[in-house]
Amino acid sequence: MMRLFQYISNIITDFIYPPVCFLCNEKLSEPHLKVCPVCWSSFTLINAMNSTLLELKSKFNSEGKVEDVISCYLFEKEGKLQEVIHLLKYRGMKSLGVKLGEELGKVIIRNQKFSNADFIIPIPLHKLKKRERGYNQSEFICKGISSITNIPVNTDIVHRVKYTKSQTQLNLVERRENVADAFFISEKKRKLVAGKKVIIVDDVITTGSTINSCANELIKANAGTTLAASVAIAQ
Repeated sequence: MMRLFQYISNIITDFIYPPVCFLCNEKLSEPHLKVCPVCWSSFTLINAMNSTLLELKSKFNSEGKVEDVISCYLFEKEGKLQEVIHLLKYRGMKSLGVKLGEELGKVIIRNQKFSNADFIIPIPLHKLKKRERGYNQSEFICKGISSITNIPVNTDIVHRVKYTKSQTQLNLVERRENVADAFFISEKKRKLVAGKKVIIVDDVITTGSTINSCANELIKANAGTTLAASVAIAQ
């Protein structure tokens, strides 16, 4: 009886709210995905020789805090991927975060430097921002990564202690100042980090200032290797 009720309920729900792609309105064969395969395939993939990725690697190398960075897509302003990130961050579409994480996980698992990491850490939100949003989108990306790579996720090591304003409209110097001393690792948690290979995960990396600030705290806690991974990097 319950199965029959659920079946009828799904038919009614699909009639009222037809399962369509949030980006192009095409009917979805798998409603839980929220975005159709055609739209997913339209995202610009990044390979190891991508100039934007190489430039970001060079920036991290000059700072000396992040040993390497890996990413899936190129973040293009007004592009479809931007819409997906917006749905994830501001519309509560957490399943999109998991899906994006799975795609990033497929890239990570093919790179030995990353695939043997001890754990992954999502860039934390300040408790006030997390309360406003209700969740940390990077945690759902990490769930997706972990489901593919089996690398455990740790959300309780690094804490964001500075309420920072959005980095979107800031220049490079302002971004660095904005996230300076934004993160903290307690003495108790430092033991978990010492000597470990850690991947810091964010949704989109632009200048790398936030990742660098987080990595700096991990290095202070004697992390063995700090790596960075993101769904996308911005030009």
